[in-house]
Amino acid sequence: MRNVIPTAVAIIKDNLRSRVTLGFVIVFPLILAFIFSLLGQAFQPHVSVYVAGEGSEGLASYLNQSRLFTAYVGGNVNYVKLNDVIFVNTTSKVIYYNQLMANYVPVLKTYISSYYLHEQVPFTAQQTITKSTPVAYEISGVVGVIALSNGMFGVTGVGSGYYRDKLVERLASSPIRDYEWVLALMIYEVVITIISTLAILIVGALMGFLPDFGLTFLAGLILGTLMFSGLGAVILGLTPKEKIVLANIVANFLVLPLMFISNAFFSPSIFPSFLRLVAEYQPVSILNDIVRDTLVLGEIPNPVYVGTIFVLTLVFLGVGSRLLRLREV
Repeated sequence: MRNVIPTAVAIIKDNLRSRVTLGFVIVFPLILAFIFSLLGQAFQPHVSVYVAGEGSEGLASYLNQSRLFTAYVGGNVNYVKLNDVIFVNTTSKVIYYNQLMANYVPVLKTYISSYYLHEQVPFTAQQTITKSTPVAYEISGVVGVIALSNGMFGVTGVGSGYYRDKLVERLASSPIRDYEWVLALMIYEVVITIISTLAILIVGALMGFLPDFGLTFLAGLILGTLMFSGLGAVILGLTPKEKIVLANIVANFLVLPLMFISNAFFSPSIFPSFLRLVAEYQPVSILNDIVRDTLVLGEIPNPVYVGTIFVLTLVFLGVGSRLLRLREV
């Protein structure tokens, strides 16, 4: 174990001297954070309204005839705290909304009054303050994506570069053990992900998002980074060393779908039905939910999600550490 930290420090120094690496660690996350934060503020094709209670199906069907509202049967008041939506309880006659939806409530009340025209049922509106703003959603999504890209590209990129430049042969002739080499790579990935995350959060702060940066968030971020780093180690370990460049190609094929078919930048509800479950429950989306619970809402994340990430991390790191051996060369 004594060689892990010196090896990790050497990898960090070696790679952070590269302008390409610095661009990938800092500039790429900043571009993602800036672009998608602006899109998040502009993208609002319809207002989502969840309706529950007596006669909810009829009201939802009526609202769906409008060009402004998209109504769903079901939901609860917590939806308002977590998303840019409105919730209508037809039993208690209360419209729940957050500060982001305030401008739509008078129009919605007009539609509801029109639907209940002959019953003259008064609905009251109740506002809830939410931290889950569009900027917060996009910034937290970029954090999850960076854990993915840094984790996978970091391992495959650094590892393939070391094989290509014959540095692995020098490491193999040193006292460093295989597991120390893998652990050093993992430490490097965690360090660059934290650097990237700090850069992202600075952009978020400039755009009005003040994160709840605590130990729970940091632990989730590290765990997610290790999960994707372990997957990168599996890819690198399975790649024939005479064709090591294939590791980065395979990583690209995995990263891009995981990045965009997720809840990182858009709600899973916008995806076609056959992709919706994938977008909601694949590893990047689960990590994003953990990040949003801790970084945006300041809450304890779903233990099932944490357990899922923890198990995947153990599996990927376990398999990756067995496949990624220094002394195969």
